[in-house]
Amino acid sequence: MGHGQRCPREAGAIPIGTGGRLDRGVGAATVPISEEERAWLRSMMGRFATGVTVVAARRGPLLAGMTANAIATISMDPPLLMASVNARSETHQGIIESHSFAVSVLSREQRSIAECFAQPTTAAKLRRFCDAPWHEAETGSPILDGSIAYFDCRLVERHPGGDHTLFIGEIVAAGFEEEGDPLIYFASDYRRLQEHLE
Repeated sequence: MGHGQRCPREAGAIPIGTGGRLDRGVGAATVPISEEERAWLRSMMGRFATGVTVVAARRGPLLAGMTANAIATISMDPPLLMASVNARSETHQGIIESHSFAVSVLSREQRSIAECFAQPTTAAKLRRFCDAPWHEAETGSPILDGSIAYFDCRLVERHPGGDHTLFIGEIVAAGFEEEGDPLIYFASDYRRLQEHLE
């Protein structure tokens, strides 16, 4: 690793040692991670700037959504998208029940929405869906109005990933706005896109 903050275990190097969560070969068991190591990992992973999305699904008559930045395009043909979702979240259960989910890519004007959906789900939050305006996607999942892009997905696969589940969805509908800048997340804070590099 380079200069700057260092991992508390070795001179900045992960593996995380005996208290870490490091695969030691395919099929190898993992061991619990300490709170100190968890904080360091979160800080290091936070150096990777991402866009900000809300992953949402129907949960019976209600709507569940969560702020997420672990989103990735898996394939263009067929069009597949992956969302990493906390296994204890209402959104997780909604995706399993509805076999679908929608991803709304937030604009820089939607920081308050991102902050609301990042909070733990309560009964009131489920009823009110963060008071965010939305419309129904083809699958029935909610898409947030004002987003700069959206992906409506039919669930095709799911894979366990530690305390999260990796949901892979086939994109059945998508759209984007010609104008508008994305909301960015970097170093545990929300940012705005800067000017293009020369």
